[in-house]
Amino acid sequence: MSLHILNADIILEIIKNSRYNRKSLFKFLFTNKFFSKIAVSILWENPFKICKIGNSEKIIEIYVQSSGEKELNEIKELFDRENFENGGKPLFFQYGKYLKEFQLEEIIKVIRSWYNNYSRRSSNYSNENKALKLIMKSIMKQCQSLDLLEWNVSFNNDELLEIMQHKIKDLKELTINHYDDHNKSDSSNYRNNNIRYYGYYRNNSINRYDDHNESDSSNNIECFGYFKNHSKNISKLTIYNSKKWPDKNIKGFISFIESQNDLNSFIFDNEKNNGEFNDLITSTLESRTNNLTEMMLNHLNFSDLSFDHIDKCINLETLVLRYNKELKFDDMDLYSSFKNLKKLDLSFNDWSPGVTNLIIKKAGNGLFSLTIGEGNTKQAKINDDTLITLTKSCPNIKSLSFSKISNEKINMIFSYLKDFKLVTLQISQTKANGTVMNSKLLLDYIKNEGSFCTLGLGKNDTYWLYYNDKRVNFEKLLREHNIMLAPYKPKDIKM
Repeated sequence: MSLHILNADIILEIIKNSRYNRKSLFKFLFTNKFFSKIAVSILWENPFKICKIGNSEKIIEIYVQSSGEKELNEIKELFDRENFENGGKPLFFQYGKYLKEFQLEEIIKVIRSWYNNYSRRSSNYSNENKALKLIMKSIMKQCQSLDLLEWNVSFNNDELLEIMQHKIKDLKELTINHYDDHNKSDSSNYRNNNIRYYGYYRNNSINRYDDHNESDSSNNIECFGYFKNHSKNISKLTIYNSKKWPDKNIKGFISFIESQNDLNSFIFDNEKNNGEFNDLITSTLESRTNNLTEMMLNHLNFSDLSFDHIDKCINLETLVLRYNKELKFDDMDLYSSFKNLKKLDLSFNDWSPGVTNLIIKKAGNGLFSLTIGEGNTKQAKINDDTLITLTKSCPNIKSLSFSKISNEKINMIFSYLKDFKLVTLQISQTKANGTVMNSKLLLDYIKNEGSFCTLGLGKNDTYWLYYNDKRVNFEKLLREHNIMLAPYKPKDIKM
């Protein structure tokens, strides 16, 4: 009987489905040239994602070696070496053309590290900045099109934007960052003190992009015009902010959002917790009422924002509300509901249990995953009413997580587990007293519930601190019922 031969399309799909399995992808590299080409195209969509910092610097060397003759000669001039080692062996592929994800801050961090390791000059910031701009320009020229872009609005480089505008017409995900650069001091002091933010030197990293860049953000270029003119089909928009924006930038951003055709995922995290973005949030929710399926809103003050804007997003499937405050029960519609909501996260908020209970009630029996927790104030406490509402309104919960729970409430929570056919349970305690392992109600649930397969414990449980008889017995019980135990980190915000 002859063997069936897989066609190219099937092979392509097999390898693509292995994109998150690094070991498998590397094995495909050594199968044959066809498999290798497909694996390379996936690995180099964002090569920094799967590499440690040392290997990331080798990636920069490959990008430099792949540079055009003009950029390569300009980079050579920045070094003291007579013979610039531009990569060594010939390259098998044009790796730069496969780039799909341009993460500005990550690339800046790696280029700076590569430059400082490669250059014999100890602290030539002028040449470092020139190398940074030249290499980023070269990478963008090599790239054919981008699916994901992470950008900082303080980054001032018109030339890079001009090159980029032809690469972002099919952009699907855009992340906008704007971090505070307070405590301005000499950049060498920050370098010596090794104070970092998101992997690169926080204080002067933005202001050192350009020798002539102004530190005042109001003088930064308006980048949203480029995005508006050349990216019309963004599906996921993320804004991480900790610094005041000029009004013109906010207006420009609103105009950009309104120009999008396919926006269905909106993430907003405003660390400064001021109201300057209320118009932007309101405008986005109003214009995307029928389109949004995913929403995350963090660090907001609802005293000047209406929950009605969220209520009216009738097609929401995922809703995450974290670190928010001032949402009042009396200001909410008691009778509206989310028809399609499957995942809900209400963690670390500063509002009454009644607000949490009402949102859970709105979620209804379609809810599949819920994360709740007790905040840092007396208001945000999980009580019997919360759990009664949950069991009555959301009987189909399969994944239940507690981002923060007091030890006194552990048994109360476990007493309600019998009402759910859970697959995943995650718990983060406020104190390290090992009460989860000591709960007879939980142990009984494990013994009697066949669908339960994953238990996540927060770092505050004594399970992680030392080995003892209770832990041995607990592990034995989990093995007997095929339950995996995993560390639970509720503050890792994901959607």
